[in-house]
Formats: sequence, C-alpha cells, structure tokens
Amino acid sequence: MINFNEIPYDWRVPGTYVEVRPNYQNMGLVAFPTRVVAFVQKLAAGIAVAGQLYEITRAEDATVLFGAGSIGQQMVAAFKKVNKTTRFYAIALADNGAGVKATKTMTFTGSGSGTIPIYIQNRRVRCAATAAMSVTQLATAAVAAINADADMPVVATSAAGVVTLTAKHAGECGNAIDVRLRKFAEEVLPGTIAVAIAAGTAGSGNPDVATLIAALANEWLTDLIMPWDDAANLAALTGELAARYQAMGRKDGHAYVGHAGTYGQLGTKGALTNSPYLSPIGAKNALSAPWEWASVIAGICAFQLTNDPARQLRGLELTGIAGPESVDCFTDTERDLLLRQGISTWNRLADGTIVIERVITAYKTTSLGAPDTAFLDIMVPKTATRIRYDWATYVTLLYPRHKLADDDSPAANNNDAVVTPRRMHGSWATRCKLYERQAWIEDVAETVAQSSFERDVSDKNRMNSRQIIRMIGNQMVLAAALEFLA
Repeated sequence: MINFNEIPYDWRVPGTYVEVRPNYQNMGLVAFPTRVVAFVQKLAAGIAVAGQLYEITRAEDATVLFGAGSIGQQMVAAFKKVNKTTRFYAIALADNGAGVKATKTMTFTGSGSGTIPIYIQNRRVRCAATAAMSVTQLATAAVAAINADADMPVVATSAAGVVTLTAKHAGECGNAIDVRLRKFAEEVLPGTIAVAIAAGTAGSGNPDVATLIAALANEWLTDLIMPWDDAANLAALTGELAARYQAMGRKDGHAYVGHAGTYGQLGTKGALTNSPYLSPIGAKNALSAPWEWASVIAGICAFQLTNDPARQLRGLELTGIAGPESVDCFTDTERDLLLRQGISTWNRLADGTIVIERVITAYKTTSLGAPDTAFLDIMVPKTATRIRYDWATYVTLLYPRHKLADDDSPAANNNDAVVTPRRMHGSWATRCKLYERQAWIEDVAETVAQSSFERDVSDKNRMNSRQIIRMIGNQMVLAAALEFLA
C-alpha cells in the first residue's frame, strides 16, 4: 500500500495528481551546525549587556562590545586569527564587584640613550631614553608609551622610578598577564639601564560562570571558550556540559580552557576536572595569555573537527600565539605526564612557532576512580557527537510519521508507512557504511552484526536499540626496533 500526504484516498475528480516529496534513503551526511560561543569578561566601556548573546562577524566588533584592552576583545581577536568562517558568538560578564585587580611593578635603574622595548601580553611598546633622563623620567616615559596603546590589558602609573601596571580587569586572569623587556635576542637595554619586574598585588575574584550557563540553557552550541580556570567555575561548566551530552540533553558541547604555570601547577589544574567535554591547554611563561590559547585552539578545533571529527590535529599551527622561550618549554617526559593529567600539549619550532602536539580531554578515570582512556582524545566525543546527530536527523527525515510494527507482520509487508526493527537495523547498516567511507569508524560488518533493534515489550510505540561502532584510530606513535646485522 502506497501512502499519500496530500492526495485524499477517495478523490473522484478525474486527473493526474502528483505530490512531490524527497526520498532520504541514500542521502549523504547531514550538515552539522557548528556554533562557537566564547564566555568573556567585559569592561565598563563596553556597550554589551551582560548575559546577552552577540554574534561576532568581525574582530573589531569586540572592542565596542567589551571595551579596548578587555579579555573579551583579546579572545575574539585570537579566535578570528585562526577561524573566520565558523559561526561565532560571545556572551559577557562584568568584573566581580568584590574582585581585586592584579598589579606588577617595573623598577628602573641606570641611564642610557636608546630605545627600551617593553612587551605586555605580547603587545610591544618602545620607550625612548636619553642619557640625561633620570629614573623618574624613564618611568614617566614608559607610562606614556604604555597608556598610548588603548588595547593594552593594563593601565600604567609611576612614582620615583617605579612603574605600576594594574590590570584593567579584576579577577585571577590579571595574574597571567605577561610582562617582559625583550622578545628577540637582538633587543637590549641601552647603556646601564636595568628594569626589575616583580609581582605586586594578586588578582582575585573571578565572575561567576553560572550566570552565563543559565543564559544559554536552551541554546545550541558545539564549542565553548572559557577564560576562567578556577575550580568553582570549571566544576559548574563541566557539570553543565555533562548534562548537555546526555541522551535527554541533546545539546552536545565541548569547552576549551587555558592555564598558565609550571609543570607542577598545570598538573594541579588538570586534577580539578575529570571531564570528557573539556580540553585544557597550558604553558609556562608564555607571552600570550591563557584565554588567548583557549580561543585559538577552539578556533582550530571547531573548524578542523567539523570537516573531519575523527582526524587528529597534530602539527597545526596555533597562529597568533606567542609561546615561551625554549628554556621554559616542557620536556618530552613532562609533556607525556601532562597528557596523563588531562592537559593538551604543543611544540615550539625553531622559529618560535607554536604547533599542536595532541589535543586531549580532561577525562582520566571512571566514576569509580579506575584509570580510563576511553575519552582520551578530543576526536572521540567529537566523532560520537557527529554520528549521533547525523543518525538522529536521518531517522527523523526517513521515518517522520511512520507506524511501528513487528518484523514480517502483514502491516509491515504491505504498507510503506510502517517501520520495523529489521528495517531500522538495515537503515543503521546503510548509515554505518557511509561513516566508514568517511573514515570515522571501521569494522562495520562486525559492529552492525553486533547491533540490535527490538520493539519494546511494554510500549508498542517504542523501539529500543543497541548500536555498536568502532571508532577509527590515529597514527600517534610509531614504535620500532632498528636492528643491524653484526
């Protein structure tokens, strides 16, 4: 029996009536709606309304929305350097009213004639010095040069040869603002001038991410950038992502966060979370801020893993990221240990370029504390998301209004508006072959045979299934024994 949606079953007026409808039996992959959202911090000068979602199409939009020198401005600029095509949104919070702004000091001594290079979060200013200038005058000149750049993350003041740099934002993020006097080997201070850089007041009191989580409760997002890495905010975020990833959540999302610190400090940060939906990355003494690292890796992952969720990201450049000097890069052993502590790793090339080594998740153990590598690489949750989204959409398109009957029943054998467990199993097999051709999964013949579909014994309107897949691997390690004939 052929069923029609538009033609009455008992129409008597002569004529040929043809309804047009698509057949989705052999359709290709469903387009995946990647949508990146950045949680950002705004300054009072930014016109953005806190808790309101804004689509960002141009990097300069962030200056108006979040303020010059804001974390929001920096995150948007970093993301746009590596990804100009993915739909990108930002949602902001103002500083915590009880927060404290971080400070650093620069103490000048000596004298000389030339140019003093100053780098603040990889933004260079050049301060002119003459031999006749006192340390007070040198500090005053440095303040003028720093404050002339509106996009600086700090405000400078001086007194008696000491420059105080105060973060524009209150909160812990200010502690990660890098300040140094040279980036390249040829940069030297003129004459006998020396500048001692020291930490001052520690920043504290991050905004509460719960406000943004609540604002996005019903929003679809696939990738999320997190600027705050304190324990409370990370716990709230990973809890939300876990709920989103569940079968009844159906709003899969993956977050990225940056950390700053030594090997030991990064290991401590890695221990804060155990989430398959969070990818942390970190560095020691990098010029770029942690939230810039998170924004860049999010931009790369959102683009590349939409093209192919199962393909590793090794060797891709973290464009715009200024990493640490060679002496501050982690050793092979340290990187291996960080990969066991939920921290993604990177390499520094000879020219200073930073490239991805391995992007992993923060998942390390089961709920019972047993070591588990099931969700080690970001490709695992990303591939599962793509298959789940594609399969759910395909079934909705292929069987939109179908009735459910047992296999080999008269209804199933004589009516095209009926689906059965066997027919659904066949659709799953067809779809898996497509996933295999995409190199997302392998061993389809075996895994489809192990999959099962059956009608629920208590609910005639429900079909239950167990669908097995084997995700494809990636060439991460080549272990070889090079033997010579003696």
